[in-house]
Amino acid sequence: MDRQLEASLAALPRLARENAIAAAIPCKICRFPAPFFDVVDFQKCVGDYSFGPSGVHVPWHRCAFCDFLFTPFFDDWSRADFERFIYNDDYIRVDPDYASTRPEAVAGVLANLLAGYEECRILDYGAGGGVLAAAMAKFGFPRVESYDPFSLPGRPTGPFDIVFCNEVIEHTLFPLEAIQDMRSMLTGAGCIVIGESLHPPDIDQLRGNWWYIAPRNGHVSTFSDRTFAVIANQLEMIFHLGPHSFHALLTRDDGPFGEIARRCGTSLASYRLGAPATGADGTWSGIEDRWPWQFRWTTSETINWPVIFPAWGPGRGEITVPFMHQSRHDFAAGCVIEVNGRAAETWVRKHFIRGEIGPVDGGPAVLTLRTPPLTNAGGRDIGLAISVERDGGRSARKVTPPGTSPAQFRPAANRVAVKQEERHRVSGSSPSGA
Repeated sequence: MDRQLEASLAALPRLARENAIAAAIPCKICRFPAPFFDVVDFQKCVGDYSFGPSGVHVPWHRCAFCDFLFTPFFDDWSRADFERFIYNDDYIRVDPDYASTRPEAVAGVLANLLAGYEECRILDYGAGGGVLAAAMAKFGFPRVESYDPFSLPGRPTGPFDIVFCNEVIEHTLFPLEAIQDMRSMLTGAGCIVIGESLHPPDIDQLRGNWWYIAPRNGHVSTFSDRTFAVIANQLEMIFHLGPHSFHALLTRDDGPFGEIARRCGTSLASYRLGAPATGADGTWSGIEDRWPWQFRWTTSETINWPVIFPAWGPGRGEITVPFMHQSRHDFAAGCVIEVNGRAAETWVRKHFIRGEIGPVDGGPAVLTLRTPPLTNAGGRDIGLAISVERDGGRSARKVTPPGTSPAQFRPAANRVAVKQEERHRVSGSSPSGA
């Protein structure tokens, strides 16, 4: 055996769940712990290893709450690094359609979605060489402008009615900041339309084999519908989930562009509920500590949380209750989440109880967790150990893997790390929609 390999294996700690907790890093979207998910080779392209392995391993982490699936591998790369190792002369071999075929095809779909809005100011964000704008003009949309922070860096003069971003957000190191930038270019009642492939239902089984996890294509971030719903909550927007690949983020559902969002699909709001940091009232035990979380045991079979649903109803609501422990086996499986007394479809995924319900109307609501009979343990009746919510709903403490600096995982101020693009020598454009 190679001596270096032998030393590495000998240095491994004994198997323990705490090792997985220690390897978690903060989610770039919601700061909840994102455990290690899988590892792929650097040369994994969309779908396969057509060009063989590199021997360079790229780790991926998945947020335990919002499902954001990302790699920190590229977080300290410069633009020059991306141009040298990803968006180089070989890039066209991993995505031959980016220059013109894809944007021309997308223009027809987008024109159909935006029918009736031909005179609106539209911005193609991450436009590459600007092919989409020219194609949209042929469909009767004369006011489409192109912007790309790398290949077309001239900042456009807003505001715009609609910002369109197609297959770009997966290239962003810090997508929350990129969407914030898009929002800053909108009118007060504007709409963002995002073209993006979302996690498939069997992502837990596919893991790194999912075709869209492709670092050689520059894919560094991937999303579920829950990820975008959480982003929308943070930006005070409304997320509409499309049945295919076009989704909408809306500033006002009752505004002039609400119809576009409704054409995309149903609105979705996502909430994470936790134990209060203070107070008792017979519902909670005292705070207990187990790194990296603090938690409190439920001491009642009925736990209520008051919330206010956005005034976009009716839509779909999703509720998550993270728990650390259960007082007996399958206790969590017997829990039910209710919205204003109406039972939601409830299931357990690892250390989360999740409920989904629709339609829900906007306005004040009471979210209720109903549990099985409590368990007497050590002279006290307890149910679930639920994470304490602090700092605006972020119940986890800052998690830093051993040997790393917390700053490594903190977005730089005002940094918009959108898709790293090259100016291709032949076409004069940068990869768009890869």
